[in-house]
Amino acid sequence: MAIESAVSAAKRYLNALEQIGFRVSFGVIFGSGAAGQTNDWSDIDLLVVSSRFDGVLNRRDIDTLWRTAAHLDSRIEPVPCGERQWMEDRTSAAIEIARREGQVVSFTEAA
Repeated sequence: MAIESAVSAAKRYLNALEQIGFRVSFGVIFGSGAAGQTNDWSDIDLLVVSSRFDGVLNRRDIDTLWRTAAHLDSRIEPVPCGERQWMEDRTSAAIEIARREGQVVSFTEAA
């Protein structure tokens, strides 16, 4: 799976979330998908940044992320992240890796 394939899948996923009313600021592909070091069995680690994740996480929101991924592209492994968390959190390894090595994906870009 090339980085282009991961980006395309992430854009489709973020657009699908928007279409069902799940407001997303942007996504960040991280891990092997962002590094282009993938194979046929690789997943797509996707940080989903949304203001609805600032504060207490809602189980329904998490379920929506996973159900949408399963329906659209089972390679996508969504990780919820609040906007404030993206800007301020310095303790999460996943967020730090996404900041340093990730590929930002906007839902407004054509899928």
